Amino acid sequence: MAKLLQEREEASPWQQQAIDRMVPMLKEIAANTTAAIEHLNQNPERPTTPDYVEYLEQNADTSHELADLISAVNQYGRERTKLERLQDKIEAPGSLSGSTK
Repeated sequence: MAKLLQEREEASPWQQQAIDRMVPMLKEIAANTTAAIEHLNQNPERPTTPDYVEYLEQNADTSHELADLISAVNQYGRERTKLERLQDKIEAPGSLSGSTK
């Protein structure tokens, strides 16, 4: 997360927005993981108590949401790059916009 936040300053606005959406999810996963570890340390004989199961379920849900977000951001980035390349072709000197064809 530290690396992600460090890179945020140099990211484009849409990438900054994606990072801003990811950070709370990462913090939630970290907090639930810490709580689950602390629970296991305090209750080594009873690792399947409702609290522990809840930490795991929350982490699974948040991890799925985060994975979906990362996948969407990745796809958006690829598609945006394609569109920018097409735009460059359209705007390039000698392109169809300046021809009489």
